[in-house]
Amino acid sequence: MRNLINKIGKLNVSEANNAIKEICGVVNFFSSIEEMDDFILSYTDMSRCVCEDRISYGDWQTPETLAYDICKKHIRTYGSPDIVIEPTCGLGAFVLSSLKLFPDLKEIHAVEINHIYTQALKIHILTDALAQPKRNYPDIYIYTANFFEFNFSDIFDKTAKNNWNLALIGNPPWVTNSRQGMYDSSNTPIKNNRFGLRGIDAITGKSNFDISEYITLSLLESVSNIEGGISFLLKNSVIRNIIIKQKSNSLNIGNLKQESIDAAKEFNVSVDASCFSAKLRCVPCFTCESKDFYTDCYSLSYGWYGNSFVSNLESYEAYSRFDGASTFIWRSGIKHDCSDILEVEKLGEQYINGIGELISIERDLLYPLMKSSDVNKEDWAVNKFIIVPQRRVGEDTSSLKLSYPLTYQYLESHEESFKKRKSCIYKNKDRFSVFGIGDYTFKPYKIVVSSLYKSAHFRLLKPINNKPVILDDTCYQLGFDEIDEAEAVLNALQSIEIQSLLKSLIFYDAKRVVTKSLLMRLDIEQYFREKGIKLNTKTRSAHTQFSLFD
Repeated sequence: MRNLINKIGKLNVSEANNAIKEICGVVNFFSSIEEMDDFILSYTDMSRCVCEDRISYGDWQTPETLAYDICKKHIRTYGSPDIVIEPTCGLGAFVLSSLKLFPDLKEIHAVEINHIYTQALKIHILTDALAQPKRNYPDIYIYTANFFEFNFSDIFDKTAKNNWNLALIGNPPWVTNSRQGMYDSSNTPIKNNRFGLRGIDAITGKSNFDISEYITLSLLESVSNIEGGISFLLKNSVIRNIIIKQKSNSLNIGNLKQESIDAAKEFNVSVDASCFSAKLRCVPCFTCESKDFYTDCYSLSYGWYGNSFVSNLESYEAYSRFDGASTFIWRSGIKHDCSDILEVEKLGEQYINGIGELISIERDLLYPLMKSSDVNKEDWAVNKFIIVPQRRVGEDTSSLKLSYPLTYQYLESHEESFKKRKSCIYKNKDRFSVFGIGDYTFKPYKIVVSSLYKSAHFRLLKPINNKPVILDDTCYQLGFDEIDEAEAVLNALQSIEIQSLLKSLIFYDAKRVVTKSLLMRLDIEQYFREKGIKLNTKTRSAHTQFSLFD
């Protein structure tokens, strides 16, 4: 390296770049005379000491052994590529593995926003080339650029024109757009409603998506006429979303595979992730094969079965007749974002709030509260209560001043806590407003299920001291006036048929295992017809609810 530094010290930038390209293939190693001078004066083997920056960039640097194994699988499946594109290369594990494993490479294009990473990667490639000279290197383009501002069109056009075999390969950021926004990161897409969400869905969570999902879909939409394959490390939830959107987008990808990795071992993170691979430019496929990355053992296949998206295609068919449209309207529990004030515990004959205050209020607006963590507890005993200041969404709470003066005074004394609620659903609403509330909230009998557990465990709640139990917003509920109907529906939900259907629909690695859209697919009426059960349906009318969650 010292000899090279002495040599380029006598050259201009263009000459120095040409000299380095001859050695290792990197195009435009230096972007300026200042960068070259800095390299000459302060060169160290940066590629061996640079650390990843997860907060700023949402990056989990891929271990070189894992990148190497992914490249080996890629060449076995899709053949030797002519060109590699790595959209967020980081320290370059996939670039380095591509150089070792792909014999026919003509070009590598690696994009990375962090200039320290790109500098380290260039030095790593150059150092390796000096240590082990290789006769022919592909042209290696390493861009310090933001993916969301980088124009790939010329690269794609050249690839298509030359009929090159393309390898899209890498590990896009495992972070959501909202989390990046928390850190004022520039590594986020231009804000637009990419997925066409409407109304409340676009402001209460569904508009929050993984950066890697955006990157993957953007690239796949751009290479529909190019031969090759994609091998990306992605969270399982992202892979699932891509296959869901495949139904409407019809990306020209097939032979879809999700090969699970041990993210705890590889990245020291607790997340379900896999290597997602697919063949480019082929008849669209709408199902995905799930396997183990290390053993190649088959697990199951999931995806689209007609117009139904299912988690296990093999087991779904036997119970698919119960997958339809529910005539029972599932509702989420109350959302309030003010637990320290609205949620209280009983202490003898008094109540204490979340900030340790003993409170004195009328009992009429105080209801027993079941949280998601309590749903699966068979020995649950009520120890929490919630103040419910409204009976329906949008109700004016100023009337409480006359009817419940102590409660109103208590709420007013903590008005600042309500003002601090960040969700925009409270904007221009009553100052003590809550959501996920309606007539159904006050039904005496409820079937409830938690959205967070790795099972669909339904239970029946009855009134406590003549008051209905209120659910938090991570639970779903059906409300009934009559115990007989509630028990009949509970029996149906706990039946082998419905439970088996649920197992073929549920993705157990999802953040919310049970969702409203899932529950609304359960055709309990079909179950009743098969069993010859007839019910009084008067309690099943749909009530208006400000929908918060899927």
